[in-house]
Amino acid sequence: MTDLSKKENKRWGKKFIDERDWREYNEQLVKRGELILDFDWVKHWDDELIEMNRNKIGHPYVFPNSLIRLQTILHNKTIPVRMIEGITRQLCFMAQIPDYNDYSTINRRINQLDYRLEVPDRNLVAIFGDGSGFQAINGGEYLREKYGKKNRRWIQVIILGDPKTKEPVSFEVNLIPASEAESAKRQLQGILDQKVEVERFGGDGSFDEIDLWKKLESNDIQPAIKPDSNARDDSECKMRNNNVRERNTIGYEEWARRHDYGKRWPATEGIFSAVKRMFGEHLAAKSEVGLVQEAKSKVWAYRIIKRYGEV
Repeated sequence: MTDLSKKENKRWGKKFIDERDWREYNEQLVKRGELILDFDWVKHWDDELIEMNRNKIGHPYVFPNSLIRLQTILHNKTIPVRMIEGITRQLCFMAQIPDYNDYSTINRRINQLDYRLEVPDRNLVAIFGDGSGFQAINGGEYLREKYGKKNRRWIQVIILGDPKTKEPVSFEVNLIPASEAESAKRQLQGILDQKVEVERFGGDGSFDEIDLWKKLESNDIQPAIKPDSNARDDSECKMRNNNVRERNTIGYEEWARRHDYGKRWPATEGIFSAVKRMFGEHLAAKSEVGLVQEAKSKVWAYRIIKRYGEV
């Protein structure tokens, strides 16, 4: 066995056994495509508009959010807004929808749509956090001019994901890279504020910050945060000190096994990979608002499509 093989065996451990039902999973992937042509929501067109316009000040909405959501998904598939107007117009001519909107209305409504994720209707056994970047291909030079070369045209997305459902639970988009730990603390508080209990929170070394540890400690949330190899065990947070001592005593591999640290991959890296495979990692918007909304819509649309395939 070569030295390289030995290193690979040590790094990746025993061989992964895929127990997925591929027939069922393949059907889920195929069914996702049906979302584009599923117009059941049109039956509630008028009812949805009545609810949207209730107590609204100013000009009433003419097109329901259900239509805008479909157009957002089409736009994420790299279809330009003017082409989406053409698609919507044909749907109207084919009597699939009552009316169509023009490209400026589509663009404005897409940028105004609320892309927050629905709160889970169950307690979360574990959530893991991580960040990734999406590249601005049209507004990149403007961003570098305004914020400096370190921005490198990348928009930061930080998610908290559920390893059981392999879905994002919460996310945050930043034009300028921010502390992943600070973002996780804000998102975690938002989840807790909505009466969702979290048993465990985990992440890589970028989440190893005292304020986040204190948040976990005060809410009795078990940690699965990887400490640095040279981390000290005399910080002002007892939970972090115990975590560092445990890792130093039993070793990283046993520590990772006990804390289910390996579940970080399907809860974060796997989600980012799926989103970028489905919609790409490039952002076509030019304005700051457009870039943020486009990045948000990719994460939001992924969960919409994934859930549709599983019904």
